[in-house]
Formats: sequence, C-alpha cells, structure tokens
Amino acid sequence: MNITRHFLQSTLGACLLTGLGLLTGCNNDPTKEVVTEEPAKDMPYDAVQVTGAQPTQSLSLPGELDSYYQTDIYPRVSSYIKRLHADIGDPVRPGQLLAELEAPELTSALSEALSQLKASQASYSSSRAAYHRLLVTSRTAGAVSPLNLEQAHAKALSDSLMVAAGRAHYQSANQMASYLRITAPFAGVVTERNLAPGAFVGPGGQTALPIFKIRQLSRLRLRLAVPEAYVGSIHLHDSVGFMVRTFPGETFTGVINRLANSVRPETRSEQIEIDVPNPKNRLRPGMFATATLPVNIAKSSLFVPRSAVVSTAERTYVIRITKGRAELVDVQKGDETAGQIQVFGTLKIGDVVLKAGNEEITNHEPLQVELASR
Repeated sequence: MNITRHFLQSTLGACLLTGLGLLTGCNNDPTKEVVTEEPAKDMPYDAVQVTGAQPTQSLSLPGELDSYYQTDIYPRVSSYIKRLHADIGDPVRPGQLLAELEAPELTSALSEALSQLKASQASYSSSRAAYHRLLVTSRTAGAVSPLNLEQAHAKALSDSLMVAAGRAHYQSANQMASYLRITAPFAGVVTERNLAPGAFVGPGGQTALPIFKIRQLSRLRLRLAVPEAYVGSIHLHDSVGFMVRTFPGETFTGVINRLANSVRPETRSEQIEIDVPNPKNRLRPGMFATATLPVNIAKSSLFVPRSAVVSTAERTYVIRITKGRAELVDVQKGDETAGQIQVFGTLKIGDVVLKAGNEEITNHEPLQVELASR
C-alpha cells in the first residue's frame, strides 16, 4: 500500500509540473505581440494666415422678374355678370371693355334721376320765362307790383337750385351705373379669368375671387437683394445685365431705377428694383433671373477658409492666435469663392487663425498650432 501511495503522489507531482511548464511556455511565446498604452501627446491645431485679394468687379445675384403693374379686377357694385369680353391670354389696352354687369335697380335709379332732372329743368325754364316777362312789364310804371316781381324772381331762383340738385343726383346715379361696365386700367395681358356670365358679384357674392387679373408685360421689374457690403457700390441709373433659364446664353439688360435706402436686419441686404423693357413680351413675370451688378471696391479684401468662421446665435468670429493664445475676433462674412470666404473685421493680412474654428475654444486659451496649407 505504501509503495502504491508513493507512486501515485510522484505521478501527480510530475503532471502538475508538466502543466505549469506548458502554461509558462505559452506565455513566453516570442510571436505574441504585447500592447502597451502610452500617454497621448497634445496634437497641434492647424492654422493658416489671413490673405488679401482684390475683390471681384462684378456681383452675381439671384432675382425674380415681376410685372411692372398688376391688378385684380373686382366689381364695385352688387350685380350679375352679363357678358365677358376678354379671357386668359388676351392683350388689352387702357379703357378697353372687359365685362358688362347687370343690376336692374341701378338702371332704374338712373332713369328716375334723369326724369327728375328733366322735370326740374322744365320747371326752371317756365319760372325763368315768367320772371323775365314781369321784369319787362315792370318797366311800365304801375304795371307790376314790386311784390309780384320779387316772388317771380324767388321762384326762378328756387327752380334753378332744384336743377342743380337734380343734376348732381343724376351724375351720382350715372356714376353708379357706369360701374356696370368694367374696363382695363392699363395696357397688359389677362392672366386669370375666375368667373363666368351669370355669377353674382359684389358684397355678399363671390368677392373672394377677382373677375380678372391683368399684368403689364411691356415693362417688367427685377428685384434684387444686395448684400450690405456692396450697398455703397450700387447707384441709380446703372445698367445691369441678367440671364434667365428660358434663354440660355442670352443676356438681357435693365436699369436700376429704385433703391430701398434701407438695409433689412434679417438679411443684411438692401432691395433694389431694375426696370426691364420687354417690347416683344419674351420675358414673363415669375421667371428666375441671375443678374450681374458692377461693383467698385478700391481696397483689397481679407479671405480665410470657410471652416475658419464660427457662427453662433450670439456672434460670428474667427480664432486668431496671438502669442500662443486664442483670441476671438468678431467678423462679418462676405462673398465665398473656392472654399475661401471674405471677412470684415479687425484683422490684417498675415494674421494667423485656426483653419477649423471650434466653439469649445475660449478666449485667451493657450493653443499649440502649426501652419497648414489652405
């Protein structure tokens, strides 16, 4: 028994030593790569220098063409549409009859006013003749009493006033009746016709829709929003060229005739209007146009990469590096070209700014930078 127990213990010990040796051999495998963590080094920020360039001598801006005059034609009195004399696409001239309306009460009022005027005129004619006869007779002493002459004169004067009142009443009724004939206020083209004969129009009728819409096409307006930086370069009566998608490669010309003289705070731009002659009606209201405005800025402008400008709700700025520290410099943005953006602020050519702005960087924070290509 003792011999057997001693043998088993020896065998078990050898197996344990063998297992430990195998584990040690696995851990010491020379092909096994050991990864160790090293503390990360502070990476420097990419920085670039502010450059200067002469700004472009022309400014390209989008705009939209609009008719010089446009109006909605509504009836002025309650009536029914009797006839329409124009339809969509019809050219019209000033004063041309567009529609006839029907309102029997207005026609009756006009007839009544005319009858009253005729009656007052007849009465005045009679009283005036009587007064003149008495006046001639009164030249004979004692033929006519002064009281009768005065009464005849008063009657003629009263009848003359009745004629004036009747004439004013007739003119008023005639004016109301004239509203039954709708005419064109200016030369243009009918672009909409919303109602048909028999429709009731006026107060209580289909007043939400105009009978016609007319636009003037022989002259158009082109409205543009000019950025604040270029407002000083825009002048009245300057010629402006523009293109439309309908006629690619063709340039049209207009003249600046109106300046708003006010910069809109929400867009930091001033609206201008350009008059565009359109004698052949080739251009249409609503067309999208791209205009080229001549601008003259003597001094050179400053440019930085677009990524260098940080825009927040409170401010727009770039991060300038001064003596190894960050300095937040407020700027205003201008034109963009080839990844570069024009900036206006207390910067100068050669200043070093971060290539990629970062809102987390605070003022006077120490930074490590190295100059990078733009």
